[in-house]
Amino acid sequence: MAKQKVMKGVSCSNRKGVEYWYARINGEKKYCGKGSKGQEIAIAAKSKEIGKRYENKEVNVGLKVKKAKFKTVQDLANWYMQQPSVQQKKAYKRKIFAAVHLLKYFGKKQVAHIDGDEQERYREHRKVKAASATIDFEIQVLSAMYHMALRRKKINADAMPGEFIKKMEGNPRRIITDEEFERLLEHADADFKDVLICGYESAMRSSEICKLSAGQVHLNIQHFSGGFMDYIDLGIFDTKTGARRTVPVSPRLKEVLQKRIKNLDPDDYVFTNEKGNFTKFLVPKKIKSVCDKAGVPYGDKLLNKKGERIGVVFHCLRHTRTTKWVEMGFSDEIVRRATGHKSLEAYQNYVKLDPNAVMRLVESQKFKSVRDKNGTKSPQILAK
Repeated sequence: MAKQKVMKGVSCSNRKGVEYWYARINGEKKYCGKGSKGQEIAIAAKSKEIGKRYENKEVNVGLKVKKAKFKTVQDLANWYMQQPSVQQKKAYKRKIFAAVHLLKYFGKKQVAHIDGDEQERYREHRKVKAASATIDFEIQVLSAMYHMALRRKKINADAMPGEFIKKMEGNPRRIITDEEFERLLEHADADFKDVLICGYESAMRSSEICKLSAGQVHLNIQHFSGGFMDYIDLGIFDTKTGARRTVPVSPRLKEVLQKRIKNLDPDDYVFTNEKGNFTKFLVPKKIKSVCDKAGVPYGDKLLNKKGERIGVVFHCLRHTRTTKWVEMGFSDEIVRRATGHKSLEAYQNYVKLDPNAVMRLVESQKFKSVRDKNGTKSPQILAK
């Protein structure tokens, strides 16, 4: 029987009084059904293909942005983590670990269903094994995924969660006493003892210490003034914040570095053991073992009745040295140049002055009263 045509790309064949409808999709003839129902399906299928063809033309000439169909958080995360601008970030590796935990919980959920209640349940699920600050970072990564997709018109505004819940508890780690530090050194092996001294004396992060190369250590460098300097030079790719900084080397640390960089090439790691170089994953295991042997409480989750952290982790060494530099009278600007803190707010979390240091304010007021009474501004004359 002759074929009947309704619209270009849609055809019908009539056999024994029954109409069989077809639509040509992507160059192939597809059967859509028989009778009026088949006709409707064939016309709809062809119309959809024509519309998609024109949409692709608009996209190609830049008239229209094609939206990705993110059905699940897994789709969104896969797209986000493949973006070059994300992969070039210093914290990309950390974001990978965050994404792993996010996808274990949110992966199969619909993009539009991640509301505040769902995030609260995720926090309760994660806080068994993770610190609050870690969970905040994971929620921050989730927020970055959604906002980038919204800016690039990959998702609609109504798919965005109403809020991204972060606790921001601001419970900083504590400082380590001199007596505690000496106990840690007594129970550490020779290689890890050097790592502890470097952290305690330089306020460097564990990741910076593990990746420290011999070429970054500069000892007995003559200054133009005639004096000699000892310092560690960290470049923009060596630090967490991407800020280049100069770390001063104390006499105690200098002894360690002189011993370790001897006969090393500039690219060789400074801190190694019999199994190779230290890693930021090995350091927490080592510090926990040393704390257990020394009788020093370990971990971020140990709190006192005031809610303050009483456990020790390696990062406490950075807090301790930062505080000691401030107690020695150095200005915040000088200390921040050594620690690499970009913001004053982040830096202030590291400074934990002893109450005795605060009481000096009263002592200075007493000294000022005596000075005014004696009518002199010279401490030397006053002492006489």
